[in-house]
Amino acid sequence: MKLTVLGRYGPYPAPGGATSGYLVESGGTRLLLECGSGVVSNLLRVCPATALAGVMLSHLHMDHAGDLGVLRYALEAAGAQLPAVAPDAPEDAAALLLRHAAYRLERAEEGREYRFGALTVRLFLVHHPVPTFALRVSDGARTLFYTGDTGYFPALAEAARGADAVLADACFSEADAAVKPPVHMTAAQATRLAREAGAARLLLTHVPGA
Repeated sequence: MKLTVLGRYGPYPAPGGATSGYLVESGGTRLLLECGSGVVSNLLRVCPATALAGVMLSHLHMDHAGDLGVLRYALEAAGAQLPAVAPDAPEDAAALLLRHAAYRLERAEEGREYRFGALTVRLFLVHHPVPTFALRVSDGARTLFYTGDTGYFPALAEAARGADAVLADACFSEADAAVKPPVHMTAAQATRLAREAGAARLLLTHVPGA
């Protein structure tokens, strides 16, 4: 399994950067996790949009879904349709983008397993102001656990248990965590999560752009 980080900032990018986007590859399957601002430009350095087996969105905030519109244009230009999995949030602008014919949309559901070629993905509901899921991605040999945007809670470590690597939201500073609702993790909380899950590797993401 190979992970390419296409964007790692949130909620807005650093100059020249991109918000959330991750390409997971295994056995010839390429799966895009998130499609934030600037992600499509970085994706096209790796592969054409038509090489994707699908796109999965943890939630529909624009720093995770803002490039769906331009990904649609790339798909249209190639006459292609892409399977997409996203939470049900019909009032959100990103949900409107997903209704275009370039996407074959499935609703994200807690505990359900989705298959894309060599990869399977299981979803776990997490703590964020809108419906949001963590994604457990496996190719049968390796497992990546991506938290999405969430505060820390003990059941999150259970969901991540046995993963080889944890890709964790670390948007909050300790000062943020002291005064804001627990909708993101700190680096220390992400480290605790990875340790409790028994993961060999931790990658911090969704870091502030400034």
